[in-house]
Amino acid sequence: MNVTREDNHYLISWEVDEAPTGTVLYGSFHPRKDETANELAVIQNGENSFQAMIEPEKRMYFILEKPNGEIKIAAERVLDVPDVFNFRDLGGYVNRAGKSVKWGKLYRSGSLAKLTKAGEDQLKELGIHWICDLRSTAEVKTAPTPAISGILNKNIPIGAAKNELSEETKLEIPADETVYEPLMGDSYKVFVHSTSDYFTIFNALLKPQGTPFLFHCTAGKDRTGILAALLLHLLDIPEEMIFQDYAITNHFTEQILEEVGALANSFSGQEKQMALETFRPMAEARPSYLTIAFDEMKRTSGSIDLFLENEVGITREMKQNLQAQLLE
Repeated sequence: MNVTREDNHYLISWEVDEAPTGTVLYGSFHPRKDETANELAVIQNGENSFQAMIEPEKRMYFILEKPNGEIKIAAERVLDVPDVFNFRDLGGYVNRAGKSVKWGKLYRSGSLAKLTKAGEDQLKELGIHWICDLRSTAEVKTAPTPAISGILNKNIPIGAAKNELSEETKLEIPADETVYEPLMGDSYKVFVHSTSDYFTIFNALLKPQGTPFLFHCTAGKDRTGILAALLLHLLDIPEEMIFQDYAITNHFTEQILEEVGALANSFSGQEKQMALETFRPMAEARPSYLTIAFDEMKRTSGSIDLFLENEVGITREMKQNLQAQLLE
């Protein structure tokens, strides 16, 4: 089941075997069949799509209920939040046991520094309890996230982000774009080893009001991508699907290029601004980058599971509790 936005309507589509004749399609303001659920259609033999009008300022979830009572829920994965790019819901991914990640619990995005009042209102509408900013203190000072009443914002820098720069520090930024791809690979190896910070985040998810939860960095790609990959792995999502989620970021490459270029130039000691195209390897979510991160975990511990257990400190009970909270 898939939900996309086209012009002024949603297109809900599904495989024929997901909705045999007599299946009922509902629309709801919550990711469950409750009092807000409105019957939209009764599926006839062979039907595999439906168009629904977009409800302004309300997120819609769509529910297929088979004649035997089995329910499947879906929503838009990429959300249009004003002045925020790469904002996504990790819901709907199916794990090896056939369970799905709950919609409306885990969100990821790029920088929130340009967040407007309309965007703030949308985050509140989504019910987000807390935000985890994975950027360095220097990045946060350069582009701070506006305070949002009722939503806690925690800065937990990941990896090389801990090598803090002062606002006065200037860096020599290479003009040779060929240096940036291997630099990205090295960065991913470093990001992997922020193990105590990953534990802090995973542990916080198990606290009261631990979700809904939004995590982000500057691009919503690298530090955010590794954290998303670890979360999905803990939920037993197949690796192929984890890579598919990682690759969605490439729909936002040009916006990321603007962000990365502006950040690099802000820390540059050079008078002349670097051409944005120089930074393209840093703006793309290349599968090789995430592979490097996974390989570093395997090199360190023998497997990703053992890395999470021995290096991050995820116990069997923590994993079971996370799955109980985030899967359905």
